[in-house]
Amino acid sequence: MKHLLKKFGFQRLIVAALAALACICMWGCSDDSFEWGKRSDPRIVSLVNDSLVLLYNCRSYSVCHEGVGPLGYDECNGGCENYGLFLANYRKKQSIYWGDTSNLVIAFMSGFYRDSTVIFLKDDYSEFGFWKIGEKPKSTKKMKWNSPCNGYDGYNFTRFRPWINGNVLLIGTKGCNYAVLDTSTGNVNELSADGEYVWLKDCVDATYLDGNEICLKAMYEDNRYGVRFYENGNKTDSLVWENAKWSTVSEDNVKIAGGKLFLLDHPTRLLNGESNPLNGWSLNIISPLSPVTPMMRMDKIYSSFIDSMGTEINYDAEDLYVVKEK
Repeated sequence: MKHLLKKFGFQRLIVAALAALACICMWGCSDDSFEWGKRSDPRIVSLVNDSLVLLYNCRSYSVCHEGVGPLGYDECNGGCENYGLFLANYRKKQSIYWGDTSNLVIAFMSGFYRDSTVIFLKDDYSEFGFWKIGEKPKSTKKMKWNSPCNGYDGYNFTRFRPWINGNVLLIGTKGCNYAVLDTSTGNVNELSADGEYVWLKDCVDATYLDGNEICLKAMYEDNRYGVRFYENGNKTDSLVWENAKWSTVSEDNVKIAGGKLFLLDHPTRLLNGESNPLNGWSLNIISPLSPVTPMMRMDKIYSSFIDSMGTEINYDAEDLYVVKEK
């Protein structure tokens, strides 16, 4: 699961409207039913720091239309609503620190975290909003795409990252490699990787952190792999592992996970064919560039963590509930 996207609100309304129209026009209506289900298992939105994580889940529902169609069968459709955001400890499972829910149908943009806040899109991708720890989601604002940028790219999973002046850097939109969302107006304009931003070329991920423009570039070489670190356009550091390499170019090899942390996907095998003991997503610190010690891993469905002893830390739906800040 690359991005934490759920899109059911419009579908539910459309299905209900069509079913009602069919009943009126053709067969006559019987009772319809709406039923809430269980809350989904949580997924990771963003890391906050070296011990805290923001999780989300939603509550399933089903809508059944009785006696729909010429054969009189029941038609049922489902979705997920009542999204919740929860603050938890990923180093040691314990009672959550905060949690709340919203009636909005939204898609969290994973890996974005700034000033205790995450970003989300409405279920039709056209509006964005912010949700801050301890508060309800802020009002959403329309995104106004300017050529050549023309929309969120669901296939490449556009990345949303904190940027200068309180704006948002978008990586991999339709029509643009890089773009900037002006959070005050909703305008989205291309950020060209030339001139003062020529260093953005080949960045697999980038963000604005502690007053600096940060870029991470994956290292693809014959006998080693790793990441090169750029700060304000200058290469300042690198993190390298020997005797293994990435066999394919993938955005999953290096990705920012939120706060000052990023994920690095270690190859499955060493060059000699033996298993790589580091295999999997490991947490690393962006600045100063270094692995998290002792080692922490995150699973690839954004649901749990594994510590250096191999112990899994994960939360179930029953562990997440509304908790107001004290």
